[in-house]
Amino acid sequence: MKITKIERAKKNKLKVNIFLDGEYSFSVFEDVFLKEKITNGMDISDEFVQKIKSLDLFESNKHYLLNILSKKNYTEKELYNKLYQRKLDKPAAKKLIEHIKKMGFLNDDKYMKDYFEYLVDSKKYSKMEILFKMKMKFNDDEKIRNIEEWLKDYDERDIINELLKKKFMNSDEKKRVSFFARKGFKYDDISCVLKKFNKEE
Repeated sequence: MKITKIERAKKNKLKVNIFLDGEYSFSVFEDVFLKEKITNGMDISDEFVQKIKSLDLFESNKHYLLNILSKKNYTEKELYNKLYQRKLDKPAAKKLIEHIKKMGFLNDDKYMKDYFEYLVDSKKYSKMEILFKMKMKFNDDEKIRNIEEWLKDYDERDIINELLKKKFMNSDEKKRVSFFARKGFKYDDISCVLKKFNKEE
């Protein structure tokens, strides 16, 4: 097979179209095109075409990850799930995630600290809620142990008091207790804060 024409793709300017023996065959990202030194008039084999398509799939998924990471943070676990949804196999997904990490766009440890601080600063979650939300993102035993250690200094009574002022100034006792119990606050903490709060009302 011979490459008879190369042109810039119209829909995606980051890709070029490759024509083989006078007919359109496939498109590849410009990075792959340049790296593999593809030129017009080049004779290529089926094996070379498969290699190019494999490299292009990697590049396509890399662009996808960089695009979504530019909009918000994701954990490794979340990115793996997104790649599996795109039908990427485990070895290919792992290779891609490691590449993104080396580029400096993925750092679970930093994201974990930032997300934990966000939840704490929100002043509306119990320890149980924070731990649950963190576990949903960071499914790793060592990371969970770190989170549990950080939570030791978390003052749930202060959070209950803040929420009482914001949401329950005019609610009855039963509704207050039910709300905080559902959120995972300990009954002793709920009772203690409510007693103090009721005296101040």
